[in-house]
Amino acid sequence: MIVINWRGVYRVEKGEVLDRYEFPDEKAPEILDRISRGDYGPIAHFLEKYPGEEIRVSSYLKDPERMRDVAIRLAKWRMKESLSEDYVLEQILAMYDDVVSTVNLLSERNLEMENIEEILDGEIEEGDLLRREIDHLISLRNALANSIERRARKIAPNLSHLVGPIIASRLIHYAGGLRRLAMMPASTIQVLGAEDAFFQHLKKGTPCPKHGIIFQVAEVRNSPKKLRGKIARALAGKIAIAARVDYYGGEFIADRLKEELKRRAEEIRNDSRGSRR
Repeated sequence: MIVINWRGVYRVEKGEVLDRYEFPDEKAPEILDRISRGDYGPIAHFLEKYPGEEIRVSSYLKDPERMRDVAIRLAKWRMKESLSEDYVLEQILAMYDDVVSTVNLLSERNLEMENIEEILDGEIEEGDLLRREIDHLISLRNALANSIERRARKIAPNLSHLVGPIIASRLIHYAGGLRRLAMMPASTIQVLGAEDAFFQHLKKGTPCPKHGIIFQVAEVRNSPKKLRGKIARALAGKIAIAARVDYYGGEFIADRLKEELKRRAEEIRNDSRGSRR
């Protein structure tokens, strides 16, 4: 009989262990995970020596401490395997937003301290301390921005080039990951980040939002207000293409997408000028 437990795999006959293969500590989580899924590949070399033997997977452990340790490492390994790069990017973006908010808040407080120092005609120790901390936070903010840019360009090169790394990261965040963004229709991408306004539209009949996060893209933001909806729609279509190409590992086409968007935006503006004549 072949017995498999948390420690390893054994050939047992009449209660005596005749052969064994104990799992290496560093490989135990992966081996146990695969065996729990019915994949005996990691122990195939052992099983091949005893064809036709009955296999029994045992949950019994004579060493509870080892079982607890391996179970913890197995759980950590599974979490690591499921931790995608875009999730890490989302968390760094959240950290960046927190730091930006903190810098803005403390900068306002620093203005008050500077007014007080001007009136007293001298520096206050706490004000100087505050300014040093703001400088540290600004350095952290810049480092996080650089990290976001580096990671976003690696995960979604087309999307990052099309709308910029920060906006690309926000789109991935609001969509719930690059995969979900790649599956979304352009109409949904267009209003990502404007969910509250969209629900108010559905519930109370307020005007439907024409854009969400993508309003931050210069092509939309700098356009006349009455044209922003059409240009946002065109941009959302290009974002949908870029996200799908990035998710499925396609080639770099962002330059072409940007040029097509530029031409489409110009057509929209020209049509608007023509309609006024």
